[in-house]
Amino acid sequence: MTKLTRRTVTAGLGLLSATATIKRTKAATPIVAWWTQGYYKAEDDAVKASVAAYEALSGNKVDLQLVNQADLITKTVAALTTGDVPDVIQAVGGDRFIMPQNAWEDRLEEVGDVIDTQRAEYIKSALDSVYCYNNVKKKRGYYGIPMKGATLMEQVWLPLVEEAGYTVKDIPKTQDAYFDFFQDVQTKLRAKGKRIFGLGYSMAAKEGDSNNLFNSFLIAYGGAAIVTPEGKLNVEDPAVRKAAIMAIDRLTAPYKKGFVPPGAINWGDVDNNNAFYAKQVVMTPNATMSIAAAQKDKPDVYYKEILTHGVPLGNDGKAVPALITVVPAFIPKGAKNVAGAKEFLKYMIQPKLLNDYLKLAGGRWTPLMPSNLKLDPYWTDPSDPHIPVATRQGLVTPTIPSWQIYNPAYAQVISEEVWPQAEAMVTQKNMTPEQAVDEAIRRIKTIFEKYKIT
Repeated sequence: MTKLTRRTVTAGLGLLSATATIKRTKAATPIVAWWTQGYYKAEDDAVKASVAAYEALSGNKVDLQLVNQADLITKTVAALTTGDVPDVIQAVGGDRFIMPQNAWEDRLEEVGDVIDTQRAEYIKSALDSVYCYNNVKKKRGYYGIPMKGATLMEQVWLPLVEEAGYTVKDIPKTQDAYFDFFQDVQTKLRAKGKRIFGLGYSMAAKEGDSNNLFNSFLIAYGGAAIVTPEGKLNVEDPAVRKAAIMAIDRLTAPYKKGFVPPGAINWGDVDNNNAFYAKQVVMTPNATMSIAAAQKDKPDVYYKEILTHGVPLGNDGKAVPALITVVPAFIPKGAKNVAGAKEFLKYMIQPKLLNDYLKLAGGRWTPLMPSNLKLDPYWTDPSDPHIPVATRQGLVTPTIPSWQIYNPAYAQVISEEVWPQAEAMVTQKNMTPEQAVDEAIRRIKTIFEKYKIT
């Protein structure tokens, strides 16, 4: 793990390379920044190093407060509701509902001027992911700064695959065949007396991983157009309904057949990670690279035992676009130091500095600037079995933004866990996938009635 040292602060983050881009003006008050606490120490060390470098260069003070993900979401919602806000918030999960819904309510500062300093550096889906509709101004604008990204990754225990009599080359590459393969691995391991599950699907109606997994399956089966870029709900499209039914069926059938741990319907955000580490499951889909990244201090595990795969090809053998998660930083309206917050964020998103921040954080998150691939071989190092896979999926192959950016109604769909609730109707109430999807569609239509985009 990366240790925070003076060398990390001044050299690791390229402090001297950025001197021409920051105004050295003493701010009247500190810049109060709330930041999501990392899953492991290197993530926190990286942001502390970035802040220390900015302070040394600018002469300004940053009051950095690291808060765990769930508590920061709660704290942010309360702050935006009451108006007692910090200057900057960088929230993992903020893209799901905080940013789009508060942009809708005109509670965030428009930050297109910050993005303009590096606009040409970002991939399109990163910019699209912070381009939100403001219902007060009746127009779209940039209400977040893309800091880092992630796409759904599949993490696999190679030793368990080999114990079942297979090799890496035996793992299929298309959607259904890929996930069915791990059911077969379970069957063979159970025959050897191992109490293990092939699939680590997150299926709880209370956390983000379940939504991420359903949405990935929805796209794989042809449902990417569920919300149009103009913000129109498109569930009446037979192809979208069919895709939703297929996604629900393909997630719930293995659970009912015993290929997913019974407790998966109650998992929190980190529980699929923990089940994987405990070798309770052979594979698990995960929203970031946190599983592999947290094992870097165990070279045998990191380099030899864990496999990382991207989103499988479609059943037709064609590439499936990955839904990209973009972690935004945003400035609430009512912030006391908007100018200072903007200068701090302009500093943070310089390609070299953002690259070093993400690298020091251990590679859990993917950069959103293609220039990083040329800037640093770290992201494409062929000796690393994980980071180049995530980098390619996030920066090279097609990605699409999450639908709540098109319309914040989908943010409410996510926060209400409408699709995981539909899964629960099948696994716990014996509904058919068709019945559960139709119930979900009725609720989604009701939600969208409250969010009319003109």
